[in-house]
Amino acid sequence: MIEIKNLSLQLAQKEIFSDLNIEVRRGEKLGIVGGEGAGKSSLLDIISGRLIQTAGEVKVSGEVLTVTGNISADFSELRMAEMSAIDKLKRTLRGLNDNEIILLLDEPTKNLDASGVEWLINFLRERPNLTTIIVSSDRYFLKSTCPKIIRLGNIQAPEINLSCAKAEADSIALEVEELRKIHNGETIFKHVGFTIRQGQKVALVGRNEIGRSKLLKTFWNAWLNHDQIGGADHGKIKFAENLSLAYMPRVYSSATAKLELDKIQNSHANFLLLDAPTACLDLPMIEEFERALVNFPGTIIFSEDDRVFLQAVANRIVDITPNGTVDRISTYEDFLTNETVKQQISEKYNYVP
Repeated sequence: MIEIKNLSLQLAQKEIFSDLNIEVRRGEKLGIVGGEGAGKSSLLDIISGRLIQTAGEVKVSGEVLTVTGNISADFSELRMAEMSAIDKLKRTLRGLNDNEIILLLDEPTKNLDASGVEWLINFLRERPNLTTIIVSSDRYFLKSTCPKIIRLGNIQAPEINLSCAKAEADSIALEVEELRKIHNGETIFKHVGFTIRQGQKVALVGRNEIGRSKLLKTFWNAWLNHDQIGGADHGKIKFAENLSLAYMPRVYSSATAKLELDKIQNSHANFLLLDAPTACLDLPMIEEFERALVNFPGTIIFSEDDRVFLQAVANRIVDITPNGTVDRISTYEDFLTNETVKQQISEKYNYVP
């Protein structure tokens, strides 16, 4: 059990939060959301004893285990670099005593794909006695695990305005034929071919995260260099002549993410390439960016794992497997539940030449 009374925190003469009162009983699952600087991770640090509060009282009955989205624990059986994010998480959570442990999860889904998120959801649901506090920007994960969610701070995200020149509706924006890329003898992607029309918002999904990122970079290189291959080993890329592109690469800090967002807003591009755009954004910024993309009149191709974001923005889903694509004009939820899609994905990932 956790009992927090009149908790306040001040860092470098800045008030982070004040008069915070929270009670978490054995087995309860509590979600915490808020903007950058609201004190979400600091609150977990206070509960675990790594940070001393400015005022107030914290009572914790049980042993605290903190797990973050960047697990770096050392396991003797395997080097961590060789393990996937979900395997690291499974090993970290293995053998917990649900009646004694208080589990603190800080952005636990950050590096997990859809199947990994589902595993963690089921792990928590199957443990009614495991007390858990979760800091996360993953709305689907929080909704699936936490009956109660509290928001720290009143930080409002700045408005994101994605204005652009209008292109001819439903005309072809991009044609891709038999694209293939191999790196160090490993196939990153192959048999990638599709036609993207103006106004489509195409989400690249699936387990092949490297393939998704490399494909977006390939498109960007083709546009920048005015060639038809973009650094791939085979294939053809053809953009329509009336396009203006902007590219947001995968970033690893919130400051860099905000700089990239500013670049996109100032580009007035009508075709966006976005690689994991929500990865380093807090929840208010994710919600604002989501709103801007839903209202964006241009074309988007983006790689993303945030399920709520995908459902809101995308109208076409493409799984970039190492052995070709599974492509469907639909919402993300329909894509996940379609039996034909499931069969095609299984065949593509399990294919052995």
